[in-house]
Amino acid sequence: MKKIFFILLMVAQVHNLSAQNDTVVYSFFAAGHTYGNPNHPHYGLHYPFVDYFPTINNYPSMKMGFLTGDVVKHPTAAYWDSAQIDIDKLNMPVYIAVGNHDMGEEFINRFGDYYYSFIYNNDLFIVLTPGLDAWNISGDQLAFLENTLDSNYTSVNNIFIFLHELIWWSPTNEYHNVHINYPPYYPGSTNFDTVVKPLLLSYPNNITIYAGDLGCTNAVSPFMYHHFDNITLIGSGMGGGVRDNIIITNVYNDSVYYDLVAINGSDPNALGEIYDFSLEAIDTFDAKKAIDIFPNPTDSGYFYVKNKSSYSLNLRMYNISGVESYSGKIKKTSTLAIKTTGMKAGVYFLSFTYNNKAIGVKKIVLR
Repeated sequence: MKKIFFILLMVAQVHNLSAQNDTVVYSFFAAGHTYGNPNHPHYGLHYPFVDYFPTINNYPSMKMGFLTGDVVKHPTAAYWDSAQIDIDKLNMPVYIAVGNHDMGEEFINRFGDYYYSFIYNNDLFIVLTPGLDAWNISGDQLAFLENTLDSNYTSVNNIFIFLHELIWWSPTNEYHNVHINYPPYYPGSTNFDTVVKPLLLSYPNNITIYAGDLGCTNAVSPFMYHHFDNITLIGSGMGGGVRDNIIITNVYNDSVYYDLVAINGSDPNALGEIYDFSLEAIDTFDAKKAIDIFPNPTDSGYFYVKNKSSYSLNLRMYNISGVESYSGKIKKTSTLAIKTTGMKAGVYFLSFTYNNKAIGVKKIVLR
């Protein structure tokens, strides 16, 4: 059944144009380590974050928010009271994925379960707490995750998962260059690679996991991004001054786009784009795998270029004599339609560059 659903999903995605040209269906934000810098504890949420609330409240398509752990410095009534006063300034539902600083009876009494799920606009939202078992999703929580996915994957499009710890991280694996907030907190191993990742890969949906254990000082990584197969991993956080950030996710009919938003200063784009911080290296860029051109050959008056990579690329189309017929830019993880009206039949080439570096050439035949 999963394979049949996957085929239907891929057919739908073939007809998707660049998400930036469509209307946003809805948006939500994810904010990590929202009590801020541990060296300067205070009641309430991180001041620059609270100062950014009017912008969040006025974001046209914003429907909800997620605090991805370490909302308070200490899980006492006084700290939670002050955090709640700030949370109530947001004019939308706000959900909390519990961090190690948040866990305790006070949280349970106020908010209920440590893990839960809900559906919004045909998308599935899951909140987890790996801190219940040393960064592992196990026992009843694993059973909950499995049952929730099995019960919903055929009727939803995207799946969004929120938690605090970067459960995919290890000081010795491919994520070792990401500096988490407190490395001694790492338990030595997790079941992400052996249990969680294989489970998620068995489903056809686009799955994004947001973690919030980054960015608490200027000595750690403020964010990270990694996409593979159907899974996207995003880490973010605040407390590090000018690098304070949140992630705004814009959901379109057939795609999802992630905005890395700088909340400390006048320019929300000051930190660049989250895609720029992928583990993927441009030096090993493989155009054969990252770029699809279809239909090819074509006689329909247009064709599509699909960029599956985490890089915005410049492209140039020219014939066998080197005469250019098109030039432009294709954004990260997007699809571009190119009209061929007025072009002569024959063989053409598409060359792709990144920061003036040639990274590949592909061929298209016009009939």
